[in-house]
Amino acid sequence: MPKTAPDTPAAQHLQNARTAAQQGLPDVMLEELTRSGFLDGAVHGLERKWSGQLPRTEIEDAVAVAVDSAYATLRQGKPIRELGAWLWKAGDNEANDRWHHEYARRQDSDGETPGTASEAISDDARAAQDGLADHRRAEALRWARRLLPRIGQGQVVAVMEVLIDAVEKGVTDLPAAVIADTLGINEDAARTLLSRGLSRLKREAQREGISFPEDLGEIEQDLEGADGAES
Repeated sequence: MPKTAPDTPAAQHLQNARTAAQQGLPDVMLEELTRSGFLDGAVHGLERKWSGQLPRTEIEDAVAVAVDSAYATLRQGKPIRELGAWLWKAGDNEANDRWHHEYARRQDSDGETPGTASEAISDDARAAQDGLADHRRAEALRWARRLLPRIGQGQVVAVMEVLIDAVEKGVTDLPAAVIADTLGINEDAARTLLSRGLSRLKREAQREGISFPEDLGEIEQDLEGADGAES
């Protein structure tokens, strides 16, 4: 289970999430849970536990269901002593239920490997899962933009602004040549500045204890792969 030490920024965000739920502010609750890093930690922890036997989409949905349940519980004035532990347990129970009610039965009857059959998920559950994923992505990008002043000045910030703008618009493959044309610099400089900016932004996100945007992480991996191929 993801652990949160008392008196840490993550613990404070969890407390803020509890307060937001009690006040009937689900968006604020989700924002604070995202900033705490707990949601990503719970998903990754459950992925390790299931070792590929339960699809990631089911795990993400199980965590989303746990968040919805926690919100409803707190909104009704019912006590939750440790929000992180409660969410982990609820998400774990939901994942177990999904396995026993769906994937275990498939394996017994069809001999299929769990997770390879087509996934059956209700519209409400899918909407909850998609909403949580969209919110986490938007929050990660919003925080990435807020951290830009920490990575330097001038062209490195300009390059990262172009990149974040593109990702927010759904463009996840932005060649260095396009950035170079946009800013009027050469392609090699754009690639160098992009690599430097991503590295610094990732470092600042880690210092803040927030999730590095997955879309930017994929671009960073692509960039590293391209550099390796050129060397």
